[in-house]
Formats: sequence, C-alpha cells, structure tokens
Amino acid sequence: MERYEVNDMTEVYRPKRTAATMGSILAAWTGICIVVGAYGSMSLPIGGYVSGFWPAMALQAIGGIWFGMWGVIVAFLFPIISDAIGEAIPMYVAATLIPANFFQAWTVAWVFRRFKLNPELKTRKDWLAWILIGCILQNAIGATLGTTAFVLWGLFTWEAQPLFWAGWFIGNTWPAIVFGSLILKIATPYVKRTRVYVFPDWW
Repeated sequence: MERYEVNDMTEVYRPKRTAATMGSILAAWTGICIVVGAYGSMSLPIGGYVSGFWPAMALQAIGGIWFGMWGVIVAFLFPIISDAIGEAIPMYVAATLIPANFFQAWTVAWVFRRFKLNPELKTRKDWLAWILIGCILQNAIGATLGTTAFVLWGLFTWEAQPLFWAGWFIGNTWPAIVFGSLILKIATPYVKRTRVYVFPDWW
C-alpha cells in the first residue's frame, strides 16, 4: 500500500500501481473519452469541425489532474479517434490538434501540482485555479492552437478564425465548468483510493 497526503493533511492509503492495472484502467478511460468526445463533436456542430458543446473537455482536464502524464497522453490521443467518428475529420488533420489537446490537459495538471492544490476543490484557491486555469486559460490556448491548425489546413480563413475561436472556447469552457466541477467534487474522493490515481505525482 502507498500513502500520500493532500493539502488538507489528510492521509489516504491506496494499493500499489502495476503496469497491467494502469493499462487496463486507462484503456477504459480512453474508451469513455472517445465516446463522450464523439458525442460532443456530433451534438452541436457550428462548422469548420468546431462544436459548440464538447463535454470531453472536462475529461481532458480531470484526466491530467487525476492520472498525471498518463491522463495527458490520453487527452491528446483520444480526440484523433473521436473527431474522426463525430466530425469525420481525417486523422492526419486531427493529429495536428495534438498541441491544442495537450495544453487542454497539462496546464491545470501542472498548476495543481506546482501549488499543491486539492482536486476535491475544498478551498477558494482550489476553485480559482480550476475555473481560471482549468476551464478558461487552457481552453483559450487550445482554441488558439486548434483554430490556427484548421486555418492552415484551409478549413476556414483567417478572417473567420475569431468566430470559430469563440465557438471552440465557449463549447469547451462551459461543459468544463459545469460537468468538470461536479465530477471533481463528487468522484475524486473515490478515485483517489484507486491504483490509477497518481496525484500529486506525474507517473
């Protein structure tokens, strides 16, 4: 058993991680993300392969916090499949969104570790970091990188980019605030007792 402490000094014991356990659980997490991502891509398309409702963003951010770099890797790989299913984006185009999806998961994961914040969102500082970084800043970064990639592929023009940027940003941000906050508050106390929860480590 491993022991770790969160920022409220609560000691939690969890079973040791194994490669097989990490692989199986993260495969299941990837499957969930693909389904949610494909649903979001199909649910409210606004053109240019941009959706006005993409709840998988909440899972991207949470995965980075809970599962460290394992979650970040899942976060930038699963959209290649979910976008191909939900919006018929060619995989080679979806692959160019890896930088956008990387920052949509890594940024808040780094902040929570750097400042020793609590994924259960118990303090005002936890909430501010989650909303400002996890739901707003990293989606602004992702929207900028993602829509720029689409412009370079010729999917829409530079003049149209601000419109699609706004659609990406809004479509990612509000599901992250609503669903992501609920998942962190409700599920983290249970997930942190499992073998695949790596916080505050990265691996």
